[in-house]
Amino acid sequence: MYAWEWIQETLNYIEVHIAAEVLIEDRAETAGLSVFYYQRLFTRLVKKPVREYIKLRRLARACQMLGDKRYRILAVAIEYG
Repeated sequence: MYAWEWIQETLNYIEVHIAAEVLIEDRAETAGLSVFYYQRLFTRLVKKPVREYIKLRRLARACQMLGDKRYRILAVAIEYG
């Protein structure tokens, strides 16, 4: 697999498991890369560090849920941290 394919798999994994804790170490191990190199590669390809990307995706999902009147603010905060 090419490096960008591993990063794409990480992006897919983050989208599916956005509410759960995403461990960079696990993603780097799955890609067969060191954590240091994995984070550098992610930042280079996505233009954001891994933790920042996860935070922004959670924030986007929370904003989306807050637009729906069925969800309470507290429930959204607990769901996405």
